[in-house]
Amino acid sequence: MLKIHCPECKKSFLWTDDMPTKGKCLNTDCEANYDIHSALKQNIDRLAVVAEKKILLCPSCGEEISSHFTICRNCRHVVLDTMFIKESHLFMGVCILLIVLSLILKYLVN
Repeated sequence: MLKIHCPECKKSFLWTDDMPTKGKCLNTDCEANYDIHSALKQNIDRLAVVAEKKILLCPSCGEEISSHFTICRNCRHVVLDTMFIKESHLFMGVCILLIVLSLILKYLVN
């Protein structure tokens, strides 16, 4: 599998072995064509630059990030080293954790 970025609509999709090497973008609104060979070359070139400069990339969208623990400016995911979490999921998790802790403290004090 290879992640392909469309040059026109900027969407990405995964190319699998059973798909043709050249074809139309999977986005129904886009008329662009993809070529697996040029996409592979772009991915290799991009990763070579990243490895050479030791640039940190977002595991979700592949954009450059400033540190291992940050919020990506492009996709707005919370990046935790090699993992990522949507901001809304993180907010809901913290809310649920605070509710559980307040219930525990309420019943332990009584």
